[in-house]
Amino acid sequence: MDIPEVVASRRAFESSILDLRVDSLREAGGTTYDRVVVEYGVAVVLVPVDGDGLLLMVRQYRHPVRRWLLELPAGGVDERDASPEDAALRELREETGFRGALTRIGGLFLAPGYSDEYQHMYVARDLVEDPLDADEDENLVLERVTLDDALAFVDSGEICDAKSIAALLMYLRHVGRA
Repeated sequence: MDIPEVVASRRAFESSILDLRVDSLREAGGTTYDRVVVEYGVAVVLVPVDGDGLLLMVRQYRHPVRRWLLELPAGGVDERDASPEDAALRELREETGFRGALTRIGGLFLAPGYSDEYQHMYVARDLVEDPLDADEDENLVLERVTLDDALAFVDSGEICDAKSIAALLMYLRHVGRA
């Protein structure tokens, strides 16, 4: 299959969190069209598991959907980080107050129809209390849940964000339950 040629690209919006660009594409047969791309980059998602086997999740207000959502800890890889692993360790400390040993369990493009965001998924174990200050705009409540409860929350719609659902599925495969 041929990949369309990018014949032009322009920046439509820039912010500290994400950028928007418009790419003009041309197919091999000559057809042209535009695609809007949300540029976010690389992110990390964590499945922190404490010594009792409980998952550490965060309840966080998400303004675009005007709801408090129960999610797995996550965040972007930025200039503070030398690698996705460094970002995962930082986010774990910021959002849960713990550090731990990481195991990569997969990765995915969040919404490749309109975004370049790629998310690395990790399990964090051997957790030790070691908090970092959360980002100014993050108001998080830490919750510990069993894996079975987390799966029931997916079924009931209480856990409804794609990254948490995907990471839970990858975790199930990792522990041999799926």
